[in-house]
Amino acid sequence: MTTHSPQSCATCARKDCRLSFVSRDIAPVAERVAWVVDRAWPEYRRFAAAQMKPEDQLLSPGLFGRRLDAYNWPAGEVRAGMATLQRHLMLRQVATARGSVRQAAYLKADEALAAALARHIDYRAQHLVISQVFLPYLWRDGALGGRSFDVLMTRYPLAELHARLDEVAIGHADSTTIADFRAPDALVEQEAEALSAARRIVTPHHDIAEGFGERAVWLDWDQPAPRTRRKGMRTAFLGPVITRQGAHTVREMAKYLAQPLIVFGAELEGADFWGAVPVERRSFGPGWLDDIAAILHPAVVTHEPRRLVEAVAHGVTVYAAPSCGLAPGQYRLLDLYTEA
Repeated sequence: MTTHSPQSCATCARKDCRLSFVSRDIAPVAERVAWVVDRAWPEYRRFAAAQMKPEDQLLSPGLFGRRLDAYNWPAGEVRAGMATLQRHLMLRQVATARGSVRQAAYLKADEALAAALARHIDYRAQHLVISQVFLPYLWRDGALGGRSFDVLMTRYPLAELHARLDEVAIGHADSTTIADFRAPDALVEQEAEALSAARRIVTPHHDIAEGFGERAVWLDWDQPAPRTRRKGMRTAFLGPVITRQGAHTVREMAKYLAQPLIVFGAELEGADFWGAVPVERRSFGPGWLDDIAAILHPAVVTHEPRRLVEAVAHGVTVYAAPSCGLAPGQYRLLDLYTEA
């Protein structure tokens, strides 16, 4: 007895059948790239505009069909309305809470958004481009199975972030802020696994790109429009006044300045942190760079250095470590752990 294995239109070689795509002059279903994205950094907007094809899919958060400024991508579908609303309400509730409380809220909101957006990924998408905040959840839930993917990196990997903070904590056990954020171990492992499987890592952050070698796609930081400013010889610290921003190092260095240190940002290490060191407190605004010749930025991590980019574009010298995110030659090296 002759047996035949089951056939389908995908495996059958007949072309004279009335159901055949060929005989009906119907093109096969085209593959798509799905972009599952969060906040629209200008660097990633340009990247998406250059890379996306008309048939690609872009999924971003929004409020029930309304595209918010934070998610102003060049095209795509606005999804996850309820999860987006809940994220913004939650972040408003924790705006003045401790860093650990805020970070836990961020992670919870990211997880809900990832799940909501994943439900709309087109089944034809064989390759994905994913914002980093959604990566560990999509990996954990199996949305990346059998697909290749690129990652839009907006911060250091969690494992490296923890290691950097822990290293600084050794020398600042009395800090009230250095232990503010640690992600759950499972999330750290899931992100690490996903990053190891990623095809490309896309980022404007030079130091993050360096960590991924040939897989990295390095974008240029968006450059601000030049404007007139009053030049001077003052030194500034961008803050906030917090251990991971290098506040202790700056405090020691500021003792030797001829003029008071200009300080931006909240005093999160306590109102008396500066002690006898003379400081001038200033807020960001149109003239925030007036009188400033140099910025001290010994931060452990800087994920989105837009103020530094603006300062360099206006002729201000930035003293920082590679973790500032700028390209070599755009800053002068400053040892994170040097005490003056």
